[in-house]
Amino acid sequence: MRVAATLPVTDRARIEGPDDAFDRLDAIGVIRHLAPHESLLLEGDCADRFHRVLSGTIAGYKATADGRRQIVAFFFPGDLVGLTVGDHYGYGAEAIGRASVCSILHTSMRELSRQTPALREDLLVALDREVAAAQERLMWLGRKTARERLACFLLECADRNGLPGKDGRKTVPLPMSQLDIGDYLGLASETVSRALAQLARDGAIEILRPFAGVVIRDRRRLETTMDEGAHPNGAGM
Repeated sequence: MRVAATLPVTDRARIEGPDDAFDRLDAIGVIRHLAPHESLLLEGDCADRFHRVLSGTIAGYKATADGRRQIVAFFFPGDLVGLTVGDHYGYGAEAIGRASVCSILHTSMRELSRQTPALREDLLVALDREVAAAQERLMWLGRKTARERLACFLLECADRNGLPGKDGRKTVPLPMSQLDIGDYLGLASETVSRALAQLARDGAIEILRPFAGVVIRDRRRLETTMDEGAHPNGAGM
């Protein structure tokens, strides 16, 4: 789920503003540090609180009928995890590596919302974006090729969590494994590996070794790859 377009996300500029309402949330929350693969919340549990990611990456997942788990979201610093209008969490979440979050009780949030009207609006915007991101992801899975899905994912991560680099290029940390990326995109890890190699050969990205992320070398080429199947000469996998 993008904060802009795919996974649950909150506007980075608004979250990090020194006088932003989200800073007030942090002041009434409790900091929690998570070890790799430690659970943050469980699908179906009572949704009495939500969490703002301070560091690290959190994976959101849904349980499948056969007992497996399907990753449905990645949450980066600034994102809100477990924000819902229902009484129970619609997905589970766990840390990919070491992570820290600020946990805020809904009762505390409601009280603060009465004091800070802009906060309620910001939270609703974040929730709307999460829903839109989930809908967009369904479109990815149903209509796009492996290369297109991976290009969408890399651009999403670049916009949400990318770091400025040399010559205007962005370094995109990817703390999740290729298996996790494949799970999220509905692809085998081998397909993810092949698609990454093709994008690197095309000059769109440079893969950081050992695998820890990519450098976006040609954003325009990556953006073209997102919709290459819509063009007569587009290549697919």
